[in-house]
Amino acid sequence: MANHQTAQPKKKRGDHTLLKWFGLVLGTLALIGVTTSAILACYAAAYIQDKIMPQVNSSNAAMLDSGTELSSVVYYYDRKDSTWQELQTLHAEENRVWVPYDEIPEDLIHATVAIEDKRFFNHHGVDWKRTAAGMVYMFTGKRVQGGSTITQQLIKNLTHQNQVTVRRKILEIFEALQFDRTHTKEEIIEWYLNEIYLGRQCFGVKTAAKLYFNKNVKDLGLAECAALISITNNPSLYDPYTHPANNLKRCRLVLDQMREQGYIDQKTCDEAKKEAENLNFTVGSRENEESGSGDYYSWYTDEIIEQVIKDLEAEYGYDEKTATHMLYAGGLKIYSCYDPEVQKDVDKVYTNANSVEGWDSLNGDILQSAITVVDNRTGAVVALSGGIGEKVGYRIWNRATDTVRQPGSALKPIAVFAQALEKGDILPNTIVEDSPFSKVNGRSWPKNSHGGYNGNVDVTYAMAQSLNTVAVKVLDMVGAEESYEFLTEKLHISTLVKDYVSKTGKKYSDVGYAQLALGGVTKGISTYEMAGAYSTFPRDGVFVKPHLYSAVVNSQGELVLATPGYQIEVDANGNATVSGGGTGEAVFSTSTCYYMNQMMEKVVTEGTGTNAAIEGMNVAGKTGTTDDDFDRWFVGYTPYYTAAVWTGYDKASPIQSVNNPACVLWQQVMEQVSKGQEAVPFTESMDGEPVTFCGKCGGIATGSSSSTQTISFLPGDEPDYSCSHSWKSSKKR
Repeated sequence: MANHQTAQPKKKRGDHTLLKWFGLVLGTLALIGVTTSAILACYAAAYIQDKIMPQVNSSNAAMLDSGTELSSVVYYYDRKDSTWQELQTLHAEENRVWVPYDEIPEDLIHATVAIEDKRFFNHHGVDWKRTAAGMVYMFTGKRVQGGSTITQQLIKNLTHQNQVTVRRKILEIFEALQFDRTHTKEEIIEWYLNEIYLGRQCFGVKTAAKLYFNKNVKDLGLAECAALISITNNPSLYDPYTHPANNLKRCRLVLDQMREQGYIDQKTCDEAKKEAENLNFTVGSRENEESGSGDYYSWYTDEIIEQVIKDLEAEYGYDEKTATHMLYAGGLKIYSCYDPEVQKDVDKVYTNANSVEGWDSLNGDILQSAITVVDNRTGAVVALSGGIGEKVGYRIWNRATDTVRQPGSALKPIAVFAQALEKGDILPNTIVEDSPFSKVNGRSWPKNSHGGYNGNVDVTYAMAQSLNTVAVKVLDMVGAEESYEFLTEKLHISTLVKDYVSKTGKKYSDVGYAQLALGGVTKGISTYEMAGAYSTFPRDGVFVKPHLYSAVVNSQGELVLATPGYQIEVDANGNATVSGGGTGEAVFSTSTCYYMNQMMEKVVTEGTGTNAAIEGMNVAGKTGTTDDDFDRWFVGYTPYYTAAVWTGYDKASPIQSVNNPACVLWQQVMEQVSKGQEAVPFTESMDGEPVTFCGKCGGIATGSSSSTQTISFLPGDEPDYSCSHSWKSSKKR
């Protein structure tokens, strides 16, 4: 049998040629790549050697001396001399007390490493895994993840170099590598914990421990260590005073990371989490323990510092640490709205502990109070006080701005009656039945403070006597949703909530009758924002956001911050000339303010606010008391100034007093402020005619009218019928 071989196909010459050329191209590209890489590597090496390393070698000096720091100055306008005078120099020295490594709790060190740089003890200054991940995120357009180690963060803190550039990142990497070679891990963590910014002008853990816990740092427990280190990630967002829920959430994350990394076991973690829920963040002091200085900044200066820092962050995108450093060491000139004469009258009452004598709680706690005073002409905050008695620290808890408490009936004018007047739902002689609005759990709701009901009453009387039933029914005319939107969008009340979920999962909303008509809001409101809202009435309906400064000029003579409305000119020497006042938005008509001013004058002359009356001066305002009597308010104004006063205890407790202490303190301050001022009427531009009407039917009063009110009505708004003792509502505008 023949042996057959299978014929093999012949390779075409073109196939060999194609493979040959493909190999040639591939080899050429590889050679070009290698050559290019070598050239780039040479350039990179030369760049690093000539440009980067000299800076790295000199970085220790840069870290020890970050450059000349210029103190900033706060000025106020002296009306007597028509000149700007120095109120306060903000010294460049930071509020820092160094604590050695052996006094730093092990829990604090472990908490720091666990949340900031878990491979700290193993890398050499740079975590290449995190750095690579950060670069991938950057080049793929995703959210940039933090790649900086503790060593890199320390270098940023020491040099104040925070630029987000490739060159800066390369320099930072080499600085970190060099720094790690020349310092032990213990030295690095000691420096880091003494350099980090922990909010409220606290640099380093020792001053922060003193402020937040009133403890020496070495005495901090595990939960306190976790809560403290939580702040540094974002001192504003994780401030335990203003954002306790945020701080607690991050504190739990720190503890979980410590457990996952083996620093604590599950039982210790769980116990620390429970302890974290009940941490007592004190209103401690920020004094330098070594100097023992008691010459603290005033409440007003403290709040200017807070406001300028926040505005620098908002305007330029700075983080809090950068903005704080700029404020204290940037040579700023801050032109404040401070009025020394008004502040002096405030201080006479508020620095005197005897001003609240006799109002101690059943537990022996001293009654506290806060006040904010606004100039009606400019909208500026000219004076304030954050507490009764001597101030005992730098930038401590300021009750005028930081404390938010339920305003009670003090919310009625801005949430209910003024809005109803603006919509045309009521006039001062509108009759509403003083009777329950609904049944809640089978009980009549709401109740009035005196426990009874009066039948038909006019809304002027209802406001003067603070009748809850009428306020709820008038709010029903306005609409709770509309009222809420007005308060938050037009009057800029920032602490109201619409969809708030507590740490226990319970949902809250301030869109409701009890919240808006009775002032039982979820979180509360500050005297600062209440004064700003009420000052709209004597300003003929124009809301101006309350503010403490008109202009901020930097060391180069550039205007860096300005309050809208002021006319500001900066000369060649960097000095500013300021005139005018703040501008805002007309949120109420002049006619609404015309009626509201008269109705709130009745509160003071014949209603719940008689203790606020000032002889020879027009005064209007509204009292507020919460259901549990934990808080009492008076927010009132003269034609010149508006002041909001809150009284209560730092640890909520009923106020045992027949008189409203907020009215008493308001009167004591504003009586002094009003000395020498002419008692001009509110809303001078309006020319109405006084009409006495029946409080039961709203018609023009006759001899048979049993209760009457006298209000000046604008043409066309006056009652067009006489009293007949039959219920008749007048809503005509």
